[in-house]
Amino acid sequence: MAEHHEPTIWQVDAHDVIEAVGGGWDSFAAENGAAGLAGKAVVGRALHEFIAGDEMLRIHRHLLRAVRAHQEPLSLPFRCDSPDVRRHMRLEMRPAGGDAVEFRAVLLRAEKRPHLRLLDPTEPRSTALVVSCSFCHKIREGEGAGDWLEVDTAAERMGLLISSRPPRLAHGVCPACRTRLLRLRDRDPEEPGTQR
Repeated sequence: MAEHHEPTIWQVDAHDVIEAVGGGWDSFAAENGAAGLAGKAVVGRALHEFIAGDEMLRIHRHLLRAVRAHQEPLSLPFRCDSPDVRRHMRLEMRPAGGDAVEFRAVLLRAEKRPHLRLLDPTEPRSTALVVSCSFCHKIREGEGAGDWLEVDTAAERMGLLISSRPPRLAHGVCPACRTRLLRLRDRDPEEPGTQR
């Protein structure tokens, strides 16, 4: 499946308040059942209102500090899956004057897949909880230091395809993504700013 979206763009000020959105922001929100997050609804609000989970919030704050301190862009891969599409994307964070930072989410490729109820926000949920990595979308199998599996594999292996109600999703960061993100945050100022 070849989806073609212009980059989704948002910019935050020195206090991490969204001051502008652009590119494909509104169309991406509408296509993903989030029309209520169109530009007018988010401008003037704090970025942290839209970040799920304490760990994700800490990582975003660290990355924003790194971009501001080094005045160099960062680039990292992430997934933004929907119930029917696997989306491989790249997030670019770049200085935008003063302490403002511009974000660009660029679609690299999209792959159609059978509908995955686990990722469908309209599905009624059980009381069970599974943790999904907010960057690669892998699902942690079991508690604590369980393996992190591709979402489709996890759904099949954990019986999430046949349960009457899928579990609730909590957001976290898998060890591989955490290592990569911390390496970006802590890079030497003499090193190139982007990693592709």
